[in-house]
Amino acid sequence: MGSFFMLLIDEIAGQDVRQVGHAPAGKLTMTVRELLHARVELEWHDRIKPAEDLHAGGRAAPESHEARLNRGTEGGVRGFFVGGDCAVPERRRERMCAAAEQAFLDQRIFVLLDDRQAESLDQVIEVDRTGAATFLLLTPLQGG
Repeated sequence: MGSFFMLLIDEIAGQDVRQVGHAPAGKLTMTVRELLHARVELEWHDRIKPAEDLHAGGRAAPESHEARLNRGTEGGVRGFFVGGDCAVPERRRERMCAAAEQAFLDQRIFVLLDDRQAESLDQVIEVDRTGAATFLLLTPLQGG
């Protein structure tokens, strides 16, 4: 049995499309909930963890835009689920996962599995039969 990879893509209202990484390999199936958590992990390691490491070293962390520029990842993982400060790193990650799940339930984020829309957090995805998962972020119109 070989490794299976599912490409993860962020998209904002059809305008800004960006490949952000791959779902964890080694599992033939995963739920939409696990996929959302994998997407949060990408954001955690790209955006949040480096800033927390700077704080732990006694230095002030630069703003996230500056940090991405300094790391050379301006085109990297966008901050879909960043929000709500929490001093304890694991609690912050849990909050980000909860925010991702709630955004899915509130239909602020749609998950497209190739050409099919994910319908529930507990829907099982066959990783070996799904080439890409797109996280489509809907942005409300200003004033509406």
